[in-house]
Amino acid sequence: MPPKFKFTREEIVAAALTIVRQGGWPALTTRSLAEALNASARPIYSFFGSMAEVEEEVVKKTVDLLYRRMLRKETGDPWHDHGIGYVLFAREEKALFRAVNDEHHIALFKRYGDMIWETLTTALSDYPLFKELTPEQVDRIQLHRWLFAHGMAFSASNPPPQTWTRKKIVTAMQEGSQAIYHGLRQQFQSPP
Repeated sequence: MPPKFKFTREEIVAAALTIVRQGGWPALTTRSLAEALNASARPIYSFFGSMAEVEEEVVKKTVDLLYRRMLRKETGDPWHDHGIGYVLFAREEKALFRAVNDEHHIALFKRYGDMIWETLTTALSDYPLFKELTPEQVDRIQLHRWLFAHGMAFSASNPPPQTWTRKKIVTAMQEGSQAIYHGLRQQFQSPP
């Protein structure tokens, strides 16, 4: 009969997420995770083949948290709210945001983040500003706005204190999104 463990796979991931949230990837070791669970390493490896598998689950969980943050209503305009949520997540969850964007985890973040991209773009299919645009045009606008939001998010995750207030993030995202939309819209209407 296999041994019974006093915690679940989900609890291991939750403990690992807490460790990364507090200290980034360097803080997450087999030992620190076992200590957080008040156990030995053996039960961890009963659920996971390696710490890399644990890290992948932390990335997935972080992407889920990011997605939920991007869905929150901030202004009532869903397109703006998605970008605002992305930047606010980076500001509020600095260690997690930086962790999933490091050179060792960015491919995982992109893989799971692409699901967010597809889901949110589909959710904007009836968005008034996008109605008369082709899917390729919407994709270009979304790409440019994501680059803008990602730059803001990196800045917000590494600021001097009080540089990126909520109000500043909302205003910058609204203004930047509109500038991107109108600038590209003008390009779409101009003959080549």
